[in-house]
Order: sequence, then C-alpha cells, then structure tokens
Amino acid sequence: MTAKTTKTKSKTTKTKWQRKREASRAALVRSAAHSFHERGYAATRVEDIVAGTGYTSGAFYFHFTDKAECFWTVVEHREGLRGEWWEIVLEGLDPGEVPLGEVLGRVFAHFDRTLEGLNEWVLVMVDFHQQHRGEGVPEARLAEVYRRWHEEMVSFAEALAERGWIDGGRDPDVLATQVFAFAEGLAVHARLYGIEEAAVQGALIEGLVRLLR
Repeated sequence: MTAKTTKTKSKTTKTKWQRKREASRAALVRSAAHSFHERGYAATRVEDIVAGTGYTSGAFYFHFTDKAECFWTVVEHREGLRGEWWEIVLEGLDPGEVPLGEVLGRVFAHFDRTLEGLNEWVLVMVDFHQQHRGEGVPEARLAEVYRRWHEEMVSFAEALAERGWIDGGRDPDVLATQVFAFAEGLAVHARLYGIEEAAVQGALIEGLVRLLR
C-alpha cells in the first residue's frame, strides 16, 4: 500500500512539474514575441524577455540555449497560432453573398486576433537575417519558414478558386508569391514611412483584390 501511494504521489508531482515547465516556456515565448516585435530582434535582450513574466534569466536558459533558439521557437509558435487559417476563415461563406474584399478582411482579422496584433513580423525576420547573415544554417531555416508560409498561401489561393472567388485558371503558386510579396512589402513600407494602419489595411485589401482577380 505504501509503495503504491508513493508511486501515485510521484506521478502527480511529475505532472505538476511538467505543467509548470510548460507554463514558464509559454510565458517566455509570448514575451519574446512581443519584445522582438516592439524592439526588434537585435535590440532585444534576454532581460527584456523575462521582464514582467515572473521568471528569471535562469528560467530562460533552462528552455533555450540562446536568443536565436528562442526566436525559432517563437516562429514555430506563431505558425501554430495561425492554424489552417485558409479553411477557418472560408468555412461557411458563400461567394455569392460575401465579396472577396470582405474575405480578405476576415483573414487579417484572424491574424490580428490569433497573433495578438504582432502583424509586422517581416521586420523581425529581416532584423534576424541581418544579425546572422552569412552563417548558412539560419539562412536555410529562414528559407524553410518561407516555404511553409508559401504553402499556406497556395492553399488559400486554391481554396478561393475552388469555391468561386477567383478564376480557377490562375497559377496558385504564382499568386502565392505575389500575395506574399505585396503584403510584406506594404508592411515594411508602412513602418518605414509611418503610414496609418487604417490606410495600410485599405490599400492592402484593395491591392490584393486586384491582384487575385
């Protein structure tokens, strides 16, 4: 009886420890995402990431070897938060009732909600690339991130064509490249020149509608 009780307690204790570990990791990843977005990758210190989380630098280094590893974890975390957005947004919509511009507005609203408004992530990626330029492995991993994001865009273009929002004869691979380049380019343009968010959103949706059609 005693041995069984001890074993049960040990299992419970381990589960609690795992939950605490997962909670600390999640808090640090979320804080890192905000710090990278607000300060930039290069300017963000480990001290900035742990500030306000209730955890120490020791907790950070328990989970991550360095800031770069934390960055990659944030990138993967953001991908998970987006989910299969092209299916989520289009579910239940009728092309005869919902125009393409409104569909795109729903896409951006989904991103804004799931990514907590951290939408100008391309600038963080550029900053990271500049910091690790020429190192080989980081550049290869960035290329893989682009490939996955490109595949999501292809799925979106295919879904739009299949359900009647755009011409099915368009090459979804080309459309994905164009959409990605236009949206990211406008985000950089807006940040550099201080264009108001409302104006950027309007220009983005109008431009994408024209591009997709």
